[in-house]
Amino acid sequence: MASFDRFDDMNDSRLKSNILRNLLSEYVPNEKQPLTNFLSLSKVVSTIATHKLLSESPSASIDQKLQSKSRSAVDDWVERLLALISSDMPDKCWVGVVLMGVTCQECSSDRFLSFYSFWFERLLSHVKNPASSRIVRVASCTAISDLLTRLSRFSNTKKDAVSHAAKVILPIIKLLDEDSSESLWESIVHLLSTIVILFPAAVHNNYDKIEAAIASKIFSEKTSSNMLKKFAHFLALLPKANKGDASSWSLMMQKLLISINVHLNNFFQGLEEETIGKKALQRLAPPGKDSPLPLGGQNGGLDDAAWSSEQLIVSRVSALMFCCSTMLTSSFKSKVNIPVGSLLSLVERVLAVNGSLPRSMSPFMTGIQQELVCAELPTLHSSALELLSATIKCIRSQLLPYAASVVRLVSSYFRKCSFPELRIKLYSITKTLLKSMGVGMAMQLAQEVVSNASVDLDLTTLERFDAVSSKNPSFTNGGVLKACSKKRKHSNRSGVEAENAVFEVGVPHNHSSSPISLKIAALEALETLLTIGGALGSDSWRERVDNLLMTTATNACVGKWANAETYHCLPNKSTTDLVEFQLAALRAFSASLVSPSRVRPAFLAEGLELFRTGKCQAGMEVAGFCAHALMSLEVVIHPRALPLDGLPSLSDLFPESNSLARQRHNTPSLSKLNGGDVLSNRWLANVDVPSSIEIQRTVETSLTIQETRSLKVGNDLATVVSLADQDLTDIVRQADVTESAKESLGHVSEKDDMAREVVSETRDGEELAIKDSVMEEAGIGKKIESLDESDDDSIPSLKPDDYILSSDSDIES
Repeated sequence: MASFDRFDDMNDSRLKSNILRNLLSEYVPNEKQPLTNFLSLSKVVSTIATHKLLSESPSASIDQKLQSKSRSAVDDWVERLLALISSDMPDKCWVGVVLMGVTCQECSSDRFLSFYSFWFERLLSHVKNPASSRIVRVASCTAISDLLTRLSRFSNTKKDAVSHAAKVILPIIKLLDEDSSESLWESIVHLLSTIVILFPAAVHNNYDKIEAAIASKIFSEKTSSNMLKKFAHFLALLPKANKGDASSWSLMMQKLLISINVHLNNFFQGLEEETIGKKALQRLAPPGKDSPLPLGGQNGGLDDAAWSSEQLIVSRVSALMFCCSTMLTSSFKSKVNIPVGSLLSLVERVLAVNGSLPRSMSPFMTGIQQELVCAELPTLHSSALELLSATIKCIRSQLLPYAASVVRLVSSYFRKCSFPELRIKLYSITKTLLKSMGVGMAMQLAQEVVSNASVDLDLTTLERFDAVSSKNPSFTNGGVLKACSKKRKHSNRSGVEAENAVFEVGVPHNHSSSPISLKIAALEALETLLTIGGALGSDSWRERVDNLLMTTATNACVGKWANAETYHCLPNKSTTDLVEFQLAALRAFSASLVSPSRVRPAFLAEGLELFRTGKCQAGMEVAGFCAHALMSLEVVIHPRALPLDGLPSLSDLFPESNSLARQRHNTPSLSKLNGGDVLSNRWLANVDVPSSIEIQRTVETSLTIQETRSLKVGNDLATVVSLADQDLTDIVRQADVTESAKESLGHVSEKDDMAREVVSETRDGEELAIKDSVMEEAGIGKKIESLDESDDDSIPSLKPDDYILSSDSDIES
């Protein structure tokens, strides 16, 4: 009848025990069954983790019978694993150890606390036993790491956990020295890292032994580059286990720097002056104290005859630099003193050597030696740049005392660096500097970034991903795409061959062509520069950068938006490369449009058309950014208008008066012009009449001394005309307020009419209006007539533009 039982759904708790027993019978062998399929273990592990088959979580909704059934299934599971761990067959023992590590992670807390000590001893016995196979030892180290990780989550077992962790250290250090298997080394390093991070107190008594064992592996000629990185990463974590204070961190950093400089002294023989290496080591010695020994002994591991190989020296130095970078970027529980000066000196020393021989050193180095050194220098320079980047990320704005040295170092290396990989790292360092130190650093590095990015994004070497599709309209002048189109005319081939030929001809495959990764790095550096210091480049480099980014984005996107159909005929090109390049170009172009500037963006129309087209035609990732860019440009396209209540009005400039209230019959309907009764009421509000003394004082303060004297002495027409010829526009602008006050008086004297007639005979057009305004300002000494008898001509004709704060051109009109 059990076969006819029905379950509610896949979450039914009754399923767990049945699924676990099925896995045990089908995939986990017993003492008599052979192991037929190793790959089946992955299915077992994933099923256990998905359905939580080993959890045994008690619940009030589950009856005692079901709980007992689940506990019985887990008991059978554990008994089968323990039997496999004790097996003499390596493959079955390996299966038992691997699944025991999974059990330590997935079993219930009660079961783990009851049996973890027994399981630990069974696993540790395989690490200590010399007869155990290598695969069993590797699995045992991994399973012990899983057990200690689970044990660290219980606060009441901390003392016992430290005791168990301490038992592992000596056996695995011995195993590290005896066995040369990299798979075993990797599992040992993983276990040691777990102990250092979770139980640092367990390492105190064996700290020096661990450091010596790891250093010997770093300096060994049998260690591969992959394992060098893993050993260096663990060495960077080791100071956390030695009291965890600042002195432990500083001591390790000092040892690393000494070892690096000792190795460089051997590697740079004949390429630099001998005094440089001596000064570098003297700088690392603490004042009044003896310098500590480097890693690996007195000579830092150089006693081995294998160190005659330049490749081995560079690989080990790169590993030690990586260790320094990891220490700088990893968290540490106490504040440490970072030797910034020593780190920058080391980077400068490495980057200063480019393979050329000083004249005094030429007789001491053969051509073959120079060839071997030059072959390894790019790797060494790359490690030095990574160390510089880690230093900047570590101290950020505290780099200010050394900012000049860093700027000089980056600028000088930019000029002599030609390898794309190294230039990419330089751009990354530049971005980090700009983000860390802000506008001040942008002012120093702007010209260097712009000039180098212009070279790397040169249109003559700009890679054309796809020259086949040209349905979309071009946003650039035809000169940019002329090279590819001209080559297509001479192609007699058809179909896929013609398309591939166009692609090959359009893309120069020589050394001068910058790879896509370098172009992306240059675009990201320009984007960061515009984000941090865009407002500073309006007069020097801003126009050049905006033009460059517009052209680059247009050439990257027009006619070849990244989508699934882009490369059906070009199998050698990856769509991912096109997407990344288009995104970088569009991000930088968007930054140039929204970055603060003194003028309106010059390529706003091109940007809008490009982003709108990309939103409709590009793939999901590029189209999503185009939509975001259009939203960002909304403020630039339609700046929000200021409310009318916040703008100054004529009623705010002059007090209330009855002068305009009696002249409504001469004023056009304001409600028709502007559509608002409130603004009409404000315009028609009563304004007090300024006195002639106030107008006289206004004119004298608005005009220059020479112009005021000329206006006072008879208001001579010839004098006013000569002033207008000199700088009449400025006079009109300065007298604008007085003119408004004068017109509010509502009358024009006969003297003004005469002056207006004289000016009309000599000048016409726009100049007539300017002199008219000046002559109105000149009529100061006339007698003010009665307001009730004002002429209709004296009331200015109101226009819609009169209600807006006008510019100079509006005043002249």
